Amino acid sequence: MSGDHTSRMAEVVYQRPVYRYYPSTYIAWVINWVIGIIEFMLALRFILELLQANPSSQFIAWVYGVTAGLVGPFANAFPSFYFGGLAIDVSTIFAMIGYAIIGWLLIRLFSFVFSAVEAI
Repeated sequence: MSGDHTSRMAEVVYQRPVYRYYPSTYIAWVINWVIGIIEFMLALRFILELLQANPSSQFIAWVYGVTAGLVGPFANAFPSFYFGGLAIDVSTIFAMIGYAIIGWLLIRLFSFVFSAVEAI
Protein backbone atom coordinates (compact mmCIF):
# COMPACT_ATOMS: atom_id res chain seq x y z
CA MET A 1 0.00 0.00 0.00
CA SER A 2 2.96 2.28 0.14
CA GLY A 3 2.82 2.93 -3.59
CA ASP A 4 -0.95 3.23 -3.77
CA HIS A 5 -2.02 6.84 -4.05
CA THR A 6 -5.68 7.49 -3.74
CA SER A 7 -6.86 10.68 -5.35
CA ARG A 8 -9.71 12.44 -3.72
CA MET A 9 -12.00 14.80 -5.47
CA ALA A 10 -13.52 17.72 -3.72
CA GLU A 11 -17.24 17.91 -3.84
CA VAL A 12 -18.62 21.33 -4.62
CA VAL A 13 -22.07 21.93 -3.24
CA TYR A 14 -23.97 25.14 -3.80
CA GLN A 15 -25.76 26.27 -0.73
CA ARG A 16 -28.28 29.03 -0.81
CA PRO A 17 -27.66 31.70 1.77
CA VAL A 18 -29.80 31.27 4.82
CA TYR A 19 -31.92 34.29 5.55
CA ARG A 20 -33.02 34.33 9.12
CA TYR A 21 -35.75 36.42 10.61
CA TYR A 22 -34.44 38.45 13.50
CA PRO A 23 -37.35 40.04 15.40
CA SER A 24 -35.02 42.30 17.38
CA THR A 25 -33.82 43.92 14.15
CA TYR A 26 -37.35 44.77 13.03
CA ILE A 27 -38.38 45.96 16.47
CA ALA A 28 -35.28 48.17 16.65
CA TRP A 29 -36.16 49.57 13.23
CA VAL A 30 -39.72 50.40 14.32
CA ILE A 31 -38.55 51.93 17.62
CA ASN A 32 -35.97 54.06 15.78
CA TRP A 33 -38.64 55.34 13.39
CA VAL A 34 -41.09 56.18 16.19
CA ILE A 35 -38.43 57.88 18.32
CA GLY A 36 -37.16 59.69 15.22
CA ILE A 37 -40.61 61.12 14.51
CA ILE A 38 -41.01 62.14 18.16
CA GLU A 39 -37.57 63.78 18.15
CA PHE A 40 -38.38 65.61 14.91
CA MET A 41 -41.65 66.97 16.30
CA LEU A 42 -39.96 68.07 19.53
CA ALA A 43 -37.13 69.73 17.60
CA LEU A 44 -39.71 71.55 15.49
CA ARG A 45 -41.49 72.68 18.67
CA PHE A 46 -38.17 73.84 20.14
CA ILE A 47 -37.34 75.89 17.05
CA LEU A 48 -40.82 77.41 16.92
CA GLU A 49 -40.66 78.34 20.60
CA LEU A 50 -37.14 79.67 20.16
CA LEU A 51 -38.31 81.96 17.38
CA GLN A 52 -41.50 82.79 19.32
CA ALA A 53 -43.83 81.67 16.53
CA ASN A 54 -47.40 82.92 16.71
CA PRO A 55 -49.54 80.17 18.35
CA SER A 56 -52.70 81.53 16.71
CA SER A 57 -51.41 80.15 13.39
CA GLN A 58 -53.07 76.80 12.63
CA PHE A 59 -49.83 74.96 11.88
CA ILE A 60 -48.07 76.30 14.97
CA ALA A 61 -51.11 75.46 17.13
CA TRP A 62 -51.16 71.95 15.65
CA VAL A 63 -47.46 71.40 16.42
CA TYR A 64 -47.92 72.69 19.97
CA GLY A 65 -51.02 70.54 20.42
CA VAL A 66 -49.36 67.35 19.16
CA THR A 67 -46.22 67.81 21.22
CA ALA A 68 -47.90 69.08 24.40
CA GLY A 69 -48.51 65.52 25.59
CA LEU A 70 -44.90 64.58 24.83
CA VAL A 71 -43.46 67.51 26.77
CA GLY A 72 -46.03 67.16 29.58
CA PRO A 73 -44.02 64.81 31.82
CA PHE A 74 -41.04 67.19 31.62
CA ALA A 75 -43.01 70.46 31.87
CA ASN A 76 -41.95 72.98 34.50
CA ALA A 77 -38.98 70.88 35.59
CA PHE A 78 -36.78 73.92 34.93
CA PRO A 79 -37.63 77.47 34.00
CA SER A 80 -37.27 78.70 30.44
CA PHE A 81 -34.39 81.04 29.62
CA TYR A 82 -34.90 84.30 27.77
CA PHE A 83 -32.09 85.96 25.84
CA GLY A 84 -33.25 89.15 24.22
CA GLY A 85 -36.04 88.07 21.87
CA LEU A 86 -35.28 84.34 22.08
CA ALA A 87 -36.91 81.91 24.49
CA ILE A 88 -35.16 78.61 25.27
CA ASP A 89 -37.58 76.00 26.62
CA VAL A 90 -35.50 73.60 28.72
CA SER A 91 -38.45 71.22 29.15
CA THR A 92 -38.43 70.44 25.43
CA ILE A 93 -34.68 69.75 25.52
CA PHE A 94 -35.13 67.38 28.48
CA ALA A 95 -38.03 65.69 26.68
CA MET A 96 -35.81 65.09 23.63
CA ILE A 97 -33.07 63.62 25.81
CA GLY A 98 -35.59 61.55 27.77
CA TYR A 99 -37.22 60.02 24.68
CA ALA A 100 -33.83 59.24 23.15
CA ILE A 101 -32.85 57.37 26.32
CA ILE A 102 -36.21 55.56 26.45
CA GLY A 103 -35.80 54.49 22.81
CA TRP A 104 -32.28 53.23 23.46
CA LEU A 105 -33.43 51.30 26.54
CA LEU A 106 -36.32 49.72 24.63
CA ILE A 107 -34.00 48.59 21.84
CA ARG A 108 -31.58 47.11 24.37
CA LEU A 109 -34.43 45.38 26.22
CA PHE A 110 -35.92 43.79 23.10
CA SER A 111 -32.47 42.83 21.87
CA PHE A 112 -31.81 41.08 25.17
CA VAL A 113 -35.21 39.34 25.23
CA PHE A 114 -34.98 38.06 21.66
CA SER A 115 -31.37 36.96 22.00
CA ALA A 116 -32.43 34.88 25.02
CA VAL A 117 -35.36 33.41 23.05
CA GLU A 118 -33.12 32.52 20.08
CA ALA A 119 -30.67 30.75 22.40
CA ILE A 120 -33.39 28.32 23.52
